Amino acid sequence: MTKKIRDTAVKFVAVIQILALSLLASCSAVGVNASANVCHASGDAGNPYEEITIDNPDLLNVHLAHAEDIFPVPVGGCPPSLVEVVEGNITICHATSSETNPYEEISVSVNGLNGHGDHDGDVFMRSEADSCPASAVVVDEGKVTICHATNSKKNPFVEITVSMNGLNGHDKHNGDLIPAPVEGCPTTSP
Repeated sequence: MTKKIRDTAVKFVAVIQILALSLLASCSAVGVNASANVCHASGDAGNPYEEITIDNPDLLNVHLAHAEDIFPVPVGGCPPSLVEVVEGNITICHATSSETNPYEEISVSVNGLNGHGDHDGDVFMRSEADSCPASAVVVDEGKVTICHATNSKKNPFVEITVSMNGLNGHDKHNGDLIPAPVEGCPTTSP
């Protein structure tokens, strides 16, 4: 390689580096990727999370430090009931796509959710004492159909649709069938 070609190549690389650095500096100056959606813990038992959009990196760091806030907002929206955060982690039922073992109980960081915020079918549990559903749950726009136990001999179950995240507390309701069987809710008590 001649000295002239080598000098030209070095100058070309230097110009490319300067252009790349200029582009990166201008992107950060206008705030590219500076906003995020967060489930902010409200402290209200009736509405435990408020979905907020943060467009300031300093405010995002403040919310990442809130122990009960969830970042990012999960696919089905913010959980309808407060989830238990233990040492910065929450327990979820990870959808496995297996018919015989539809969920795996795992613990993930509340910040970033280890990618599970974007994973369809995952169930966010309220506490480590909850258990995962025994059969796969069909999620439609963040909601699932269940058979709610009524304690009535005449009508033992009512088919209802609830939020997938937290299941509106029905995961704790004795006798509820989650999800509703494909053939519909039973007409007699088990």
